[in-house]
Amino acid sequence: MKTLITIAAILLGSIASVAQTKDNDLKISILTCAHGEEIYAAFGHCAFRASSQSRHFDKVYNYGTFNYNQPFFVLKFVRGFLDYAVSSYDYKLFRYEYVREKRKVKEQVLNLSPEQAQAVYDFLEWNSMPENRNYKYNFLEDNCATRIRDVLTNACSPDIQYPDTTYAFTLRDAIDERIEDMPWFRFGITLLMGLPVDKKATAMTAMFLPDYVHSTIADTKIVRDGALEPIVKDSSVVVAADKPVSHVDFLTYCSPALLLWILLLAWGWATYKEIKNHTYHAAPDKVLLFIVGLFGILFVVMWFFTEHTVTANNLNIIWAIPLHAIAAWMVKSKSTLWKTYYKVTAITTAAMLVCAPIVPQHYDPAFYPLLAIITMRLARIGWRNE
Repeated sequence: MKTLITIAAILLGSIASVAQTKDNDLKISILTCAHGEEIYAAFGHCAFRASSQSRHFDKVYNYGTFNYNQPFFVLKFVRGFLDYAVSSYDYKLFRYEYVREKRKVKEQVLNLSPEQAQAVYDFLEWNSMPENRNYKYNFLEDNCATRIRDVLTNACSPDIQYPDTTYAFTLRDAIDERIEDMPWFRFGITLLMGLPVDKKATAMTAMFLPDYVHSTIADTKIVRDGALEPIVKDSSVVVAADKPVSHVDFLTYCSPALLLWILLLAWGWATYKEIKNHTYHAAPDKVLLFIVGLFGILFVVMWFFTEHTVTANNLNIIWAIPLHAIAAWMVKSKSTLWKTYYKVTAITTAAMLVCAPIVPQHYDPAFYPLLAIITMRLARIGWRNE
């Protein structure tokens, strides 16, 4: 009788152990996706994956979704008020999208305790509810990549330990590297981005880029059963791609730097002929200064009248002066005030050109011929009759 009781106890204990193991099969992983063809996919993408065989689900939590049809979409995007959202849907649908686009997807299965995994899952479920799913997108501080870091921090703190690394490069360098084959896009965002992206990147701040989420998580530790262990239990490629999506096209070779260097040479020759022949053609200067002035107005708006932290403290305002939009129509004026204006702005623009290597804000290569053109023409207007 005692033997039967002992055997029954062992069997019941085994069944309970198997049941508990089955109930604790919740798996949390991070999906890191390669960049795509579209501009909004130029930096790649990140998402959470949560799966459990015992509970019969395998789904993705995607923080990169937004509604094109929301009212005043463009205005909200420009001002930094655009609502992004976390969407929860079947993993197979997510995977199919990246297979179709031929974009590589890497998965990092996290080494979480059942309690930690459940905490992450509970937060993701709560966050994906209609009343909780929206958030204000911020390029540097709140996007699909930073949400990975923040969700893990909130759910697993204080057990999670990220690497304490400061890189030799800046946030701007990291951005430029990823859009090197998109020179027009790089030129445009370099114009708009201010000093916030010229800080040295750290393991934490670089996690606004998906591939730095992947590399930083690979070096992250977590406390399990009193011991510090790697947070990544297993890494694999779940969507393979023969080669990365290429952005190389005609515009890659016909870059803004190339066109502006050609324009500088042509305009330099025209300026020489003007001086030699004692002539002056106002129309090109009106167009140039008006466009530069409009850019200056844009910089002011993006700095002071939007929620975009990345466009604050933009030193380009020193040479792209909003008042140029008015000065464009006064290039033939003989007023001492306007003559002084052109001379002073020529000197300040020349100073920006000369000091470009030591200015805290990094310049795109196309800026050098652009600043040279502006300096040359402002000087020509200011000292035209002297």
